Amino acid sequence: MAPKPLEDDARDALARELYWAQEHAAKGNMSTAEVRDRLRELATQVRADERVLIPLGEANLISAGRGRRFFKYRLFRLARPITRRYDRLTADQAELTKALADRLLAVEADLEELRLLLVQMGSADRRGSAE
Repeated sequence: MAPKPLEDDARDALARELYWAQEHAAKGNMSTAEVRDRLRELATQVRADERVLIPLGEANLISAGRGRRFFKYRLFRLARPITRRYDRLTADQAELTKALADRLLAVEADLEELRLLLVQMGSADRRGSAE
């Protein structure tokens, strides 16, 4: 097999960096409701992974060679009781964080109401002092 040209490696590295930069920027611009929804999805996914022997889409088990794939599968099965515990803990943390996001949404709604009330009071004060 011929080695890959240096240009392809550079192009792949640049594409990888752009992908991760885009993902980070997208996460930074999420609203509180979007964060809450993503946390709900994460908790659901991790709870489902906790119940199965091999989680869906487990990238660590992918291998081209049959022997290597068998070894990875056996190693994963050996460590699964430990990782299953962390699946549960991660799901608990995601659910608690989702509850905080729910409360934050309520606080944001209350804050918006208070801002509107303050604007109304300010405009009423200006009208009263002008008369």
